[in-house]
Amino acid sequence: MIVADAGPLIAFARIERLDLIHQIFGEIVLPDAVYNELVIRGQGQPGAQEIAQSSWIKRQAIDTEPDLVNFASRLHRGELEAISLARNIGAELLIDERQGREVARDYRVEILGSLAVLAGAKRQGLIDLARPVLAAIINAGYWIDADLVTAFLSEIDES
Repeated sequence: MIVADAGPLIAFARIERLDLIHQIFGEIVLPDAVYNELVIRGQGQPGAQEIAQSSWIKRQAIDTEPDLVNFASRLHRGELEAISLARNIGAELLIDERQGREVARDYRVEILGSLAVLAGAKRQGLIDLARPVLAAIINAGYWIDADLVTAFLSEIDES
């Protein structure tokens, strides 16, 4: 089980590969703000219906921890709730957004991102190569730092 922010789910939904997140982590828990972003406000967007109907994606209400509210100017509500929820239930957090990752680290929440999903999928034999899946994510409009992409591909021997 892992708590997820919207970003990685959006990335994999755009290429119709939410299954990789499910196969790597099993159950995904979304705080209300993330669920609302993906399903309510995201109605008609890739993955919205699948997320709403999924038995492996659970929705959980949470109040943002008062000390995290100090970051409200830097982070979206979904990121704040995801960090709080992961911290409260002692789960890892699936998040890509840099500032959200920094705040999560400050609160000692273990973080993973979309590249960790790809690495896990390759390790488990769910995909042969990460490069084409990563290229599809980027081509679908999801931004990932070019230097990070280069380092990632070198690390998994796809340079």
